Amino acid sequence: MRTRVLTITAALLLAGACASSPEEKLESWYHSGGETHIMRLTDDTSRVYVSMAPIGTIGTACQDLLKDLAAAEAYDPIPDEDAQSSWSTALTTLRNGASECTAGAAAQDAGQVSQGVMEIQIDGLGYLTSTVHLIAMELTSE
Repeated sequence: MRTRVLTITAALLLAGACASSPEEKLESWYHSGGETHIMRLTDDTSRVYVSMAPIGTIGTACQDLLKDLAAAEAYDPIPDEDAQSSWSTALTTLRNGASECTAGAAAQDAGQVSQGVMEIQIDGLGYLTSTVHLIAMELTSE
């Protein structure tokens, strides 16, 4: 019985990996974990932007963003050239901002924290939004 379950599971995984059209590949990427990474990063960026929060609270949110970025960066690339380009830029920009924010929080430097938060909110979130838009356009064009 276990061999049969493993065989069926392997066949399903292989079938998903062999999606025939670019849209199917993108849909598979999105529903197999891409959506989860996008949502985590979106949630993290919203936690970072709390203008009246203490530096330590913002620093913790930036550290959480760095952790979720590592997982998103380790995930498969988006099988759509435009969306992947936007995603890659979003991840890089978010990492730069979160690193700046985390370093500023550790040094208790409000200016450095603010600089990191601005990069996250203005540039990183902009590219993340563009990525979601590109994926949505591709998936709804079927």
